[in-house]
Amino acid sequence: MIGKRTSHRRKNTLAILTVFVVLVSMTTTAVSAKEGGSEKNFISFQALNSETTFVLGTDGKLWYTPGPFGQVPNPKRIQVDGNVRDFQAVDSNNVFVLGTDGKLWYTPGPFGQVPNPTRIQIDGNVQTFQAVDSNNVFVLETDGKLLYIPGPFGQVPNPKHTQVDGNVQTFQAVDSNNIFVLGTDGKLWYIPGPFGQIPNPTRVQVDGNVKSFQALSPEITFVLGIDGKLWYIPGPFGQIPNPMRVQVDGNVKGFQALNHETTFVLGTDGKLWYTPGPFTQVPNPQRIQVDGNVQAFQAVDSNNVFVLGTDGNLWYTPKPFGKVPNPKRLQVDSNV
Repeated sequence: MIGKRTSHRRKNTLAILTVFVVLVSMTTTAVSAKEGGSEKNFISFQALNSETTFVLGTDGKLWYTPGPFGQVPNPKRIQVDGNVRDFQAVDSNNVFVLGTDGKLWYTPGPFGQVPNPTRIQIDGNVQTFQAVDSNNVFVLETDGKLLYIPGPFGQVPNPKHTQVDGNVQTFQAVDSNNIFVLGTDGKLWYIPGPFGQIPNPTRVQVDGNVKSFQALSPEITFVLGIDGKLWYIPGPFGQIPNPMRVQVDGNVKGFQALNHETTFVLGTDGKLWYTPGPFTQVPNPQRIQVDGNVQAFQAVDSNNVFVLGTDGNLWYTPKPFGKVPNPKRLQVDSNV
């Protein structure tokens, strides 16, 4: 997931989505030109499906925006919160909201009243986060410490929180017991539970010189190197570089893998491509252009993509791809 106000984050676990994009029943988030698959922080929109979106405006207001799309602003949209820096919707009724003040809130529906009188604070001094579900959250604090925080929420700091790692740049939890962590040194690690010991004695290195990544499961990852090369890297991990890795593309700014054979790739030139497997040739001769001048995107599935243009307009873009702009696309919102 994942768009434009990005410093770093992920593709979440779905209970969506999700992204920043995303799997094993994972939440897919918007992926921006400034991110890869693992970066979800400061996303500007999230689609739960082809008819339900959450949109964060440039003014910091977060809106629940249902279909049908085409009218801007959407007359059915409902404000969820204000002064929002980042968010993640677990479903259409449960949203986690990170405020500009660094406070992280669990915000349940119904929406419309700001601030929501039933919201509950989870933590403070938050840099980024990922909710596995409504009761389990991983939080990266501003000091680089990654914490696992289970419910119930409301007490800050949570007395049940457990540290997962330190010196963390970004991360992605596959579930509450399996997490991938990208350190500030560019090394990517797979860390299984239980957590609490730093460094985790059972962690295994996946790769080095990593810009971003997306894990589909504890055994399957896509890794974007600092050189702009995107790799499919299956387990077992531990050998660097992995002898079984396969290059997917080059000159990559962002990507989202739907499964081990289907990816969407955003190039450094702002072109968005649907890129199916098998991955053997770069560029892939079977790839199809989805759009151009792309700032961020999220694929709900291989047939439906939400695209944020460099002009701040958000579009729902269905198949067939290949014609740019897509004549069937519908505008969802503007100033996103």
